[in-house]
Amino acid sequence: MHDVSIHWYRNGLRFHDNPTLLDACQQSKTMLPLYVIDPDAPFAQTQGLRPACIRANFVMESIQEVDKKLRNMNSQMIVILGKPKQVIPEVVALLGASALFYEQEAAAPIRKADAEILQELKSKVGTDCDCKGYPTHSLHPMELYLSKCKGNVAPSSYGAFTKIFNSLKVPKEVEEVTQVPPLPEDALRKLKDKFGEQLRLPSLEDLGYENTKEKLKNRAKGGIDFIGGEDAGLALLRYMMSRKQWVATFEKPNTSPNALKVDTTGLSPYVKHGCVSPRTFYHQLSKVYAQFNSKEISKPPVSLHGQLMWREYNYLMGYSTPNFHQMADNPVMRQIPWDDDPQLLSVWENSQTGYPFIDALMTQFRETGFLHHLGRHAVACFLTRGDLWQSWEKGAEVFEYYLVDADWSINNFNWQWLSCSAHFYQYFRCYSPVAFGKKTDPDGTYIRKWLPMFKDMPSKFIYEPWEAPLAVQEKCGVIIGKDYPYPIVDHKIVSKDNMSRMKEAYDSQKNGLPMPESQPVETNEKRITFADSSNSEDASQEPDSKRRKK
Repeated sequence: MHDVSIHWYRNGLRFHDNPTLLDACQQSKTMLPLYVIDPDAPFAQTQGLRPACIRANFVMESIQEVDKKLRNMNSQMIVILGKPKQVIPEVVALLGASALFYEQEAAAPIRKADAEILQELKSKVGTDCDCKGYPTHSLHPMELYLSKCKGNVAPSSYGAFTKIFNSLKVPKEVEEVTQVPPLPEDALRKLKDKFGEQLRLPSLEDLGYENTKEKLKNRAKGGIDFIGGEDAGLALLRYMMSRKQWVATFEKPNTSPNALKVDTTGLSPYVKHGCVSPRTFYHQLSKVYAQFNSKEISKPPVSLHGQLMWREYNYLMGYSTPNFHQMADNPVMRQIPWDDDPQLLSVWENSQTGYPFIDALMTQFRETGFLHHLGRHAVACFLTRGDLWQSWEKGAEVFEYYLVDADWSINNFNWQWLSCSAHFYQYFRCYSPVAFGKKTDPDGTYIRKWLPMFKDMPSKFIYEPWEAPLAVQEKCGVIIGKDYPYPIVDHKIVSKDNMSRMKEAYDSQKNGLPMPESQPVETNEKRITFADSSNSEDASQEPDSKRRKK
């Protein structure tokens, strides 16, 4: 039994099925619940990469809820502004804590940072503090998976991984924490004396976020407002599980990328931040499945169980692959000579491609922090191999910034897949920025919602407004080249050119030849003129390199 322990929060912002918190409570006479926020890069996964306002707000709401519940248990969340590498050792030494409880993560940058923190802690207090890391952010520990992999190397396909997963049994949930130990004696005074104004729960404005009301105003426009916290997450889980037939027969590819409301569970932000336990989600699904004939139930990889298994596989790939976040020195990557054009990246990010379907998707993405997985596929393909020929690394960084459910391993895996750089290699299968959206929304209702300038555009032209006669454009109030840009590229031409480039890159690597030289895509001259004359001075359009890294 520890006289003084610290429970260090990052994810795991919940009281149900939280083994880290439960053990900390059961093994401690007093306990300090602690969250350290780096004000330069709050809630960052990749070092220095600040999340956008929506995800930062989600985490802050989750922290506030945990604090409220702790206060009802005669404790509170202690929030300190500073670098965890400095703060954690100082707090341990100041309070004489003999144990540090924390939930581990599979993401490489977090593991690297944790190793540095623990090394600094050891140099400050020696072995006087027992550091207890729990691999409970996933259904199984990554090391357990690797122990069942040939040569301790993650399998190269999801199918092979499922065999490993199915050989294991997902652990049962642990009891909910309803009481916590008191704070260490005189802890608040000691911490106040040591940290002063750093000891406080900051506002978003304190963390450098500006115009927060404006940036958060549309977060519910996609159908779910993504209020942070365990209560909202469990309420959403209960609602989804009440749709038993939908859950049992769910097949993700059959959901719609341009549905007017979230067409999947919407639980990913809650699972990512540990507001909902992945084990609770898994077992709740199992209870629903048990009420149906096995022949009626959808199966992995497209089922909801299958989605959680994809999460595990992505985590394992990110955990075990060196340099997983980049193309260089990444052993699973095809070497592709991507172009590097900041203007094309900005055009894509800020809904100025001239393709209404792509621009509508990117508008929903920025304004809500969420996008259907097939929508993510369409915009990722457009940026990389489909049209603009920009590196998937740039796209992954933009996604990590905006997404409320941004998850380092999953994000990088998906961008590698969609760019045909790894895991999936059928580069000749390309998402059309016109035809793909028409499949599920021929009238363009989704486009009208997110790009209201097109509310009066005839369905015949809404996916290709540049084809509308000038008289139609004038009647609708949208003149192409004036009110809305021409397409940045001709998809029919560049997509075929890019397929040839992919084949050349694949063949070069296969034959041991140097990677071909990068070549920029051919852009529409009319479109470039429009882009040059319409740069916005609004803060939301600030170049990403300045806006994301402080």
